Amino acid sequence: MRNSNPKVSIVIPAYNEEKYIGNSLRSLQESEQKTKINYEVILVDNNSSDQTVKIAQKFAKDMNLRIIKEDKQGRGMARARGFAEAKGDIILSADADTIFYQGWIETLTSALKKNVAAVTTSCKIVDCSPLKNLLFNWLQPIMALLYRLFTGHYWLCGFSFGITKSVYEKSGGFDTALQAQEDLDLAFKVAKLGKIKVINKPVIFSGRRFKDGLVTGTYEYIKTFIEAFVLKKKDVYLDNPR
Repeated sequence: MRNSNPKVSIVIPAYNEEKYIGNSLRSLQESEQKTKINYEVILVDNNSSDQTVKIAQKFAKDMNLRIIKEDKQGRGMARARGFAEAKGDIILSADADTIFYQGWIETLTSALKKNVAAVTTSCKIVDCSPLKNLLFNWLQPIMALLYRLFTGHYWLCGFSFGITKSVYEKSGGFDTALQAQEDLDLAFKVAKLGKIKVINKPVIFSGRRFKDGLVTGTYEYIKTFIEAFVLKKKDVYLDNPR
C-alpha cells in the first residue's frame, strides 16, 4: 500500500451510500486496479446517517483512504471539498454507487497526458430489467454525442472523469451552490481551457436513477439541465443521493 505523495487522488462524495460504497471501494483497491500508480482515495461524507462511514472504514487498512466530513449539504459542496483536499497532481472524480473496471486509473491518467484538459468515460447499468439495461447501455454513448453536438464539448460525468489539479483550479472549480449538474457546470468551464476527451469504456453505475423508468429518469436530467444552464437557476435539485 502506497501512502505518501500520491500522484493521483480519487474523490468520492457520499450521502447514505451503505448499499453501494463497499463494492465501489473494493473495485478501487490495488488488488483490483493492478496499477503501479501511487494513488489515494478521498471519501467525502456529506452527513450520512447510515452505515456508509463504518463500511468505508473497513477498507482503510488495505488502501490509502481518507474519510473527510463535509457538513454543508450538497453535491457541489461535497465534490469541491474533496478536490480541495486532494494531494495528487491528477484528480479522478467518482461516485459511491459506481464500480470501476481494472485499469480505470491507468486509462484516465494516460489519457490526460495527450494534450487534453479533461477526460471522461461512458457508463452502463446492469441492475435493472434486461430490456432497460439494454436500452440504456445502447443510448448512453449516443446521448453523449448529441450533447457534444449541442454544446460543442463532451460532458464531464461526476461518476467517472479525470482532470489535472492545475486545470481544475484554473477553471474555477465546482460551483458549491449547486445541488445538481455540478459536473456539467464544471465541463462548461473546462471546455474553455481545452479539449474534453471521452473514452467509450464504461464503468458500471447503479440503475436507481431510473427506478421509475428510463424516460422519467432521463427527463429529470434534461429538466435540471434546462433550469441550470438555460434559466440560470441556482436552486436546481436532483433527488438521487451522491
